[in-house]
Amino acid sequence: MFSLLFPKKNAVHTDLLRGTADVHSHLLPGVDDGVQSADDMQAALNAMQEAGVERVFLTPHVMADLPDNRRSFLQDRFACMKQFAPEGIELRLAAEYMLDAGFRLQMADGLLTYADRQVLVETSYLSPPPDYLNLLYELSLEGYTPVLAHPERYMYMTKEDYFRLKDKGYKFQLNLFSLAGVYGARPAKYAAYLMKEGFYDYAGSDLHHPDDYKRNLARLKLSGKMLDGLREVLENNKRL
Repeated sequence: MFSLLFPKKNAVHTDLLRGTADVHSHLLPGVDDGVQSADDMQAALNAMQEAGVERVFLTPHVMADLPDNRRSFLQDRFACMKQFAPEGIELRLAAEYMLDAGFRLQMADGLLTYADRQVLVETSYLSPPPDYLNLLYELSLEGYTPVLAHPERYMYMTKEDYFRLKDKGYKFQLNLFSLAGVYGARPAKYAAYLMKEGFYDYAGSDLHHPDDYKRNLARLKLSGKMLDGLREVLENNKRL
C-alpha cells in the first residue's frame, strides 16, 4: 500500500539534473576505455545536455596500465578536444587516479584535480592495494582531499570501512546509475545505504559510451526522499 501511495519517480520526468554538473565521465576521446572519437564525445555531451547538465568534468583513467596518461599529455589532449563540445555546455579536466604502484609518481608529477585540490581516486573493485590507506593519508599530507570514486562498487568494503574513511575526512562520489542497478544488486544496495547515511558528497555518471546515458537514466526510478537527497548532493557538484 505504501509503495502505491508514494510511487517512485522516473528521473527522466524530474528536474533532478537541471543546471548541474557531472563530476565523473570518460569522454576525453582516445585516452582510456571511454569514448574513442570526437563524434562520440559530442553525442554523449548532447545526451547529458538534454537531461539538463550544464558542466561536465572529463576524468580519464590514470593508472600504471596507461603510461601515456600523464598530466601534460591529458592537458594537451583536452585543449585539442574541448572545441568539439556542444554550445552551452562547459568542459573541465580532472582525472580518476588508480591507487596503484605508479600513483606516487603521478603525485610527484602533479595531479589533475577538482577545485580546492580535491582529487578523484579509485581502487580495484575486488581487492584494495596493500597500502591504499597509506596512499590516501599521503595525499592528505600533501594538501589534497581524496574523493573516492563509486565506493558502492568496491566488493571488499564493509560498512565499517565506509565509516572509517568518512571519519578521516575523505569524500565519496556516487555513480548515479548505481541506484538504477546498472552495476548489479550489491552496488545498488550499498548506494542506497550510503545515500541514507548522507555519506555522498558528489555524484557523477561515470559515462563511458554515448548510448548509455539515456538508457541508464530511463532506468533510474527514485523515491521522493531519495530525490531530495540527490538534489543536495548535486548542489555540491555545482560548487566545484
